[in-house]
Amino acid sequence: MSRTLVAPNDRAAAGYSLIETLVALAVVACSLLAIGALMGSNARGSRQLEQHVALVQAAYNALWLAFPSRLSPDSPVQSGESMAHAWRAEAEPFAIDLGAPTGDVAWTPQKITLKVRSSSGAAIELETVRLFRRPAQ
Repeated sequence: MSRTLVAPNDRAAAGYSLIETLVALAVVACSLLAIGALMGSNARGSRQLEQHVALVQAAYNALWLAFPSRLSPDSPVQSGESMAHAWRAEAEPFAIDLGAPTGDVAWTPQKITLKVRSSSGAAIELETVRLFRRPAQ
């Protein structure tokens, strides 16, 4: 039976050194940090998108709550709450010259400025023009 002796040079290269292990751990830690940052930014972006959609839906509801019909508004300024969002709507005449006497025109344009604010402080402001039926004289 012959025995083979392991040379001292081969024993030193038989495993990982402490420095190689620390470098591998540092690479893994950097990778996990990058993945965590990416997941965090995705979650923030998703929350912002949900908040924006909720604001737009509340603005749509508020517009129809403030001016439910095509009759002239009772008050030029209205406010309320819809879907846990506070809103304020202001109506003012829209400057337009139709070129016809006012008695012949059945509709009058009104500029609507709508401001909606959520409980978290996010806000949206919209401007639109709606036609309202001219009151009978």
